[in-house]
Amino acid sequence: MTEIQKFKSDVQRTIKHERADNNGRFNSERAIQKIIELFIRTSSVPGNLSRAVAYYWKESYIDQSTEPQNEPTETNIQKLGAMLSFLEDADEDEEVLTQEDWTELSDLVNYEAEDLPIEILQSLMSKIVSKGVL
Repeated sequence: MTEIQKFKSDVQRTIKHERADNNGRFNSERAIQKIIELFIRTSSVPGNLSRAVAYYWKESYIDQSTEPQNEPTETNIQKLGAMLSFLEDADEDEEVLTQEDWTELSDLVNYEAEDLPIEILQSLMSKIVSKGVL
């Protein structure tokens, strides 16, 4: 099992426990917050980039949902996994990210660039360039 697959499995487990711990009533807001915290802990990228990416995901996919009580959907979990894959240079599931996602990820990396080690910055920028964003 890869790190990204484990993360997605942990997300599913978080959702399951959120239901079980509350007598079957699912509080999506609390579950989303726990998933964001899990994403930040799982990412090895230092600084605030992981937090910024997680909140981009929340604002773009969860907050814009027409059925917020059903979030996160499997599609949105896949998107978050792909964003983690990008940060971890894992090359998994990145095809689910849109060009808009890549543009936003590029902007977030640029914004956080001075707080990133040069090796990580180079790796992230290389991926962004390969996606045709710059």
